[in-house]
Amino acid sequence: MTERDIKRALGKRVRLTDPKLHIAGAEYILSGAVIRRGERGFYYQAELTDVKCAHSLLYAPLENIERSEGACQQY
Repeated sequence: MTERDIKRALGKRVRLTDPKLHIAGAEYILSGAVIRRGERGFYYQAELTDVKCAHSLLYAPLENIERSEGACQQY
């Protein structure tokens, strides 16, 4: 996912694949995005809400996120 896709996918289902966290294709809801400043410059992180537990948040790089087939379903 790129920075341009954030607005269109906000509040919709996305899939997260992160080998470091041992997550492969899990569905979350894109609830926000955070811009941060690191040693190499600015970068974005996605704020993901768990589909099964709305009080659970996860932050992940945009590179690990793709839109889900059920992306037209609202949160």
